[in-house]
Amino acid sequence: MSLTERLKDVHWSVFGFIAGYHVALLAAIPIYLLYRTPGWDLLLLTFLLMGATLISITMGYHRFYAHKTYKAKRLLEVPLLFFGTASIQGSALKWAHDHRLHHRHVDEEGDPYGTQKGFWHSHILWLFKKPGEWQERLVRDLQQNPVVMFQDRHYGLLATVTNVLIVITVGLITGDWLGAFVFGFLVRLFLTHHSTWFINSLAHMWGAKPYSTEHSAVNNFILAILTYGEGYHNYHHTFSGDYRNGIRWYQFDPPKYFIWLMSKIGLASDLQRVNRVQIHKKLVAADRKLMLDHLSDFAAEHVRVKEFVTRVERAYENLTDELSKMKMDLDRYRALKGEQAREEVRILKGQIREKRRSIRKEMRDWERLCKQVFRMRPQMA
Repeated sequence: MSLTERLKDVHWSVFGFIAGYHVALLAAIPIYLLYRTPGWDLLLLTFLLMGATLISITMGYHRFYAHKTYKAKRLLEVPLLFFGTASIQGSALKWAHDHRLHHRHVDEEGDPYGTQKGFWHSHILWLFKKPGEWQERLVRDLQQNPVVMFQDRHYGLLATVTNVLIVITVGLITGDWLGAFVFGFLVRLFLTHHSTWFINSLAHMWGAKPYSTEHSAVNNFILAILTYGEGYHNYHHTFSGDYRNGIRWYQFDPPKYFIWLMSKIGLASDLQRVNRVQIHKKLVAADRKLMLDHLSDFAAEHVRVKEFVTRVERAYENLTDELSKMKMDLDRYRALKGEQAREEVRILKGQIREKRRSIRKEMRDWERLCKQVFRMRPQMA
């Protein structure tokens, strides 16, 4: 592609805005710090506003609009859209369209910010390219939402108004009008943007793949902190219909707690979550693939390799069969729980307890088998 064609393909308004505020921030920070020191109230407000805008992207744009992992009342939806608009990441409709496209074509040519083109492409450069063909079928559900369509139609005006209101509010509270602009707008925007962009770039490059190795998305605790809970990206790409990213109690995932809290006060409902049986099945399938890939590095005819392949396949079949039976019992138990079939419920509870004990033992055996396989070296086969 010639230079002229490349320049024609640039989304100049987006490039101008992003490059412009980066330059403005680079110039404004030293000038501001030369004459004054930011007060704690200004820094605290900047931090809180950054949190509000990031939560609105992760909890609103991402988990509510793009993935429909829960339902939200209008009383919750409006503030999510307000702060999502203030983040200046495009309308919820456009954001969800691109993100659904990303999940449909992850790591492929149709992925708008695929990491196969490198870190800088997925982090920021994709934004400077004129958008591809609009695929209306991807967002027909969102087009039925009047507040989403109102925001999309008037996005430029709304983005200006929300940010002006934020700067004025910070200025009135702190009395520092220059600081309100430099920190309440420029610094907040810089941190919010790069935190979100890390989800598209580093969260597909730097970390572990405990749930699936079929895509580039990874889990990374540090990224979870930087992105307000979106760092458990391998889990998300494996189970994108779950309202949680961090499924363990100790995993940093603020949107998960906000969504749960909103459900307790009636502003959110129908929280979608993947049950543990499905998660275990996916983990075991990922382990099986890794073990067989590892064993394929050895001479296939070697007796010990054949023995391990047989053991892996037999253990995998037994464990997945037990997990499938467990799921059937759990589904039956949930169906009967509210009915009067007390005896059958009592029997099912006993069966579920026994199966859990059996599965825990089989999972320990499976983990030991994994360790044995991965300890194998070429000279041993």
